[in-house]
Amino acid sequence: MRRKILAAVLLAASLGCAGTGAPSRPREAPAASGHGYALLYEILGQERQVSRLLIIKQERQALETVIDAIDETCGAAYERLEELANENPRLDLADTGLPVEEVRTRLAIAATRRDQLLAASGREFELEFLWTQNEALTYAAHLADTLSRSESDPARLAFVRALWKDMARLVQDVQALLRRPARSGG
Repeated sequence: MRRKILAAVLLAASLGCAGTGAPSRPREAPAASGHGYALLYEILGQERQVSRLLIIKQERQALETVIDAIDETCGAAYERLEELANENPRLDLADTGLPVEEVRTRLAIAATRRDQLLAASGREFELEFLWTQNEALTYAAHLADTLSRSESDPARLAFVRALWKDMARLVQDVQALLRRPARSGG
């Protein structure tokens, strides 16, 4: 009788504890995903051309300086990522792995933001533009950080760590402009 009770208690305890513990952790971090690099490549490609919008808009020098820094940083990172992909043919920068609905949603958001920016002027344009940049750069910084946590290739690891620092600095620059009101005369 005692054995039956003991067996029942052990069975109940083991079944009751099965789903209540902390989530199990993988024994080792999974390898960095090529999809993550493709997403990073896509956003760097967009950000390296961000100053083109300023060609049609006349804005203060401080904004132009930050936007030029975004262009240069993202352009250099874009080219470096292409080099890394050429060194490893398995790294497909065209395959983001996103479902078609996500791709369509992103395109719709981009078109809406573009139209909003083109319709805006002055301080309204600057604020909209800076908020857009803040979102894009924050995303890129976190994506680089996430990739660095599972990257085993030394060259790619150095790249994403440096990119994370660059993106974080640019986010700070953008946020500083958001906090500083535009003055007449730039």
